[in-house]
Amino acid sequence: MNLLILDGPSHPRPGRNPSYRGTDRAHPTYCDAAPESEEINQLFLWFLEEGGESGIVHDRPRAIHYAKLLNEQFRNQFFEVVEVFEGDASPVSPGQLLGFDLSLHFNSSLLQWGLMTFEQSNGLPNAIAELCKLLSLHYTPQLNENGLFQTHEIASLCLKAMIALQSFSPNLYEGGDLSRFAVVGLYQLSNSVSLKTAMQK
Repeated sequence: MNLLILDGPSHPRPGRNPSYRGTDRAHPTYCDAAPESEEINQLFLWFLEEGGESGIVHDRPRAIHYAKLLNEQFRNQFFEVVEVFEGDASPVSPGQLLGFDLSLHFNSSLLQWGLMTFEQSNGLPNAIAELCKLLSLHYTPQLNENGLFQTHEIASLCLKAMIALQSFSPNLYEGGDLSRFAVVGLYQLSNSVSLKTAMQK
C-alpha cells in the first residue's frame, strides 16, 4: 500500500483552496526542538529514507505512530495518514474516502486552487478565457468538502477537459504536459489522526 503523511491545508500561498486535502500538502520536517536521538527525529530519518522525493511510505503502523508524534509536538499542525492510489482501484486498508485528486507523482495537484483561478485570464484569447470559465462553472460545484472530486469518473472527465484546453493554450494550468497528471484516490486511514478531530483539541 502507498501511504502519505500529510499536514493540513495550511500552505501560505494566496489563492489556495483552504478546504483542500489532496496530495499537494506539506510533508513532515525535522523537529529542531528535539535531539536527533529522539524517536520523532529517528522516524523523520526513516521517512526520508523510505519516502524519498515522493514521500510515499509503506509501513502503516509506523506512519500512524509518526503522525501522532508530529501532532503532539507541533500543536499548530494537523498531520494525517492517507492511502493513495492511481485510477479507480480500491484501498487496501479500511478508511474514509477523502476524494479524488488530479495529481503528479502523488505530489503536485491541479485542484489545490479549487479551479477558480480565471480572474487572471484577461491576457488569454477570448475563446480560451470563455472555455476556462465554462470548465470552472461546471466542475467547481462538484468538488467536495475536501476540495476533491467525489468520484473517479468526474475527476477523469475534468482532467481530460483541462488537457484539451491546455493543448490550445500552453501552460494554461501548469507548465509541461498535463497528461503526466493522473486521477489519484485518497483514503484517510480509519485509525489515523483526523484533521477535524485534531483541530478541535
